[in-house]
Amino acid sequence: MDVGAGDAATASALVAALSDPGLYPHAPERVELVETHVSWVFLAGDRVYKLKKPLVLPFLDYGTPQRRRDMCAEEVRLGRRLAPRVYLGVRALVPDGDGWRLGDADDPAAADYVVEQRRFDERQTLQARLERGEDGAEAVRRLAAVLARFHAEAERAPRGRFGAPAVARAVHENFETLAAIADLPERGRLAAAHRFATAFLDGRWELLAAREAGGHVREGHGDLRLEHVICDGDDVQVFDPVEFDPALRFIDVAADVAFLVMELAHLGRDDLARELADAYRAAGGDLGPAELLAFYAAYRAWVRAKVAFVRVAELDPGDARRAEAVERGRALAATAGRLEWRARGPLALVVCGGAATGKTHLARELARLSGWAHVSSDAVRKELAGIAPTERAPLEQYREEASLRTYAALGERARAVVAAGEGVIVDATFRRRTHREAFTAAYGDDVPAPWFVECRAPASVVAERAAARMRDPARVSDATAEIAARHRREFEPLDEVPAGRHLLVRTDRPVAEIADRVTAAIDAERWAAGG
Repeated sequence: MDVGAGDAATASALVAALSDPGLYPHAPERVELVETHVSWVFLAGDRVYKLKKPLVLPFLDYGTPQRRRDMCAEEVRLGRRLAPRVYLGVRALVPDGDGWRLGDADDPAAADYVVEQRRFDERQTLQARLERGEDGAEAVRRLAAVLARFHAEAERAPRGRFGAPAVARAVHENFETLAAIADLPERGRLAAAHRFATAFLDGRWELLAAREAGGHVREGHGDLRLEHVICDGDDVQVFDPVEFDPALRFIDVAADVAFLVMELAHLGRDDLARELADAYRAAGGDLGPAELLAFYAAYRAWVRAKVAFVRVAELDPGDARRAEAVERGRALAATAGRLEWRARGPLALVVCGGAATGKTHLARELARLSGWAHVSSDAVRKELAGIAPTERAPLEQYREEASLRTYAALGERARAVVAAGEGVIVDATFRRRTHREAFTAAYGDDVPAPWFVECRAPASVVAERAAARMRDPARVSDATAEIAARHRREFEPLDEVPAGRHLLVRTDRPVAEIADRVTAAIDAERWAAGG
């Protein structure tokens, strides 16, 4: 429901009154107005006053003065848990002759209400600090300790109201809202993301239920964002909690922390995201397995992308802000995709096949989508031989002894990445069983088993690709058309690889389509029967 005519007139008068420095007893020199989707915020000297708009939306009810008073009081209650020095209380807006005055919250003549806050230095938010290039590690560790203590003391959610079914509803509703946007720029990515989320929810339903039963669903903050964190020396204050819907803050503590993990990942600060999670656990907090935190972070990224794409739909095609919103939404969708891959890991994804079958092209696309390291046998082989990547290697570097050494090095490097909790894309032909055995022996059996994606293409396509590559002076591969044809004839079947971890793909199709098929297969196997 939009603002009614009477409410609109009163709201306009209140905005004008709150914009006047003369309204305030502390007499600020000037007042700045910041408008959000649901509030007007007045920066008045060393104070901030938030006036809630008289709106009723599907997710929010500010429809009456009493409801707005209740929500102001709730915001203060919730806000004081993590920012006691920020939230001062609720003030009434009272008619006074032809104007208005600020009064006590219980003034019987009050017509509306505002939240009164102490103003802080915006340069001290964690967002601003990171944007200035500060390291941020110490601030993140202090924040993690504050959040672990906060969640430990927070109220447990009532059983049966905010568990796995509530999570599934929220996730599916977000994707359904996105799918309904007519001009959605990321429609192809959206379908894959929804499929991933569905597979994860189905496969990890018992985990979600156990989290609720174990008391990990609590009354959290509900909107933990870097711009809501104030870091002033040793003091950490976190403001602006969600007050209008309990379902948005009675969530798994991992879902609460995931807001920050997502934002740090979006800024390219995966190091700080790991620091936050590690410090939270060190302080006694329980985030569950890494895949759960990554799942929630991916969901948070899609929620933020939805906000951007809804904004796109609201703006005219010629509006410069529309292009900015599209870019923001696409960037958030890409962040969500990388976080989805993190939920699939740690994993070694081997992209194999004969020369010129398109394996390197696919490997690079998967590395781009996932953010995972891309380890190529061509580069490793030349590195071991002390040869530059674009230098042609002598024939002896392709004899069996050198190849076995190369595949063993690939296995060692892949194992190190996976053992560290990350994912890696391994790019090599793996055409001989002896090469695969050298790889798996070095990779070991104490980390998750590798996944094999075998690339094939028609002979004519392989020949054309090999010929085109030979004309590229920047190529790393030394394989000629003749070598590619021989690989095709001599490729030894991957019969020793379990069927559930072996995917055969035709690479004479668009690479995005192939990558989508790879993720679908991994998701089906990764969480089958809760595995």
